Amino acid sequence: MGMNPPSVLLDLSFLIALADIDDTNHDEAMAIYRTLIDDFLAQRHLLVARADHLAAVDKADLFAPIDKLHVARQHRNAAEELIRGNPVDPDIAITLVLIHRMKVRRVATFDGRLAHYDLDFVTPAAPLLSSTAEDLGANDFDDLGR
Repeated sequence: MGMNPPSVLLDLSFLIALADIDDTNHDEAMAIYRTLIDDFLAQRHLLVARADHLAAVDKADLFAPIDKLHVARQHRNAAEELIRGNPVDPDIAITLVLIHRMKVRRVATFDGRLAHYDLDFVTPAAPLLSSTAEDLGANDFDDLGR
């Protein structure tokens, strides 16, 4: 592939599940992560995560293959714009902005709040049945700008 391989974003819920052996999703996360690492080594995709999320979980050895996405002021500003019209959690809004800006193709998450967006999941993200998410619709990416 002459072009950069696509990126898979590992969100905070996935990183926590990987790092914490007592997490409900730990075994599933590890199985998925092994597959992701195999594909990464075969250069089929890149693994990315928010730098602040990686720092929060702090498992440098486990997360060595993951590229850090730094949250810049412009991302926070775009997230604030997104929140203004929609009841979106601020942290989720920042993640959505990064996914959009970095043209991330796939997401590894156990956070149901992301399940309502038009994303390709490598995890079975169970949707949270909340009315706010229903109101959002699945394609609010159009609000995020280019």
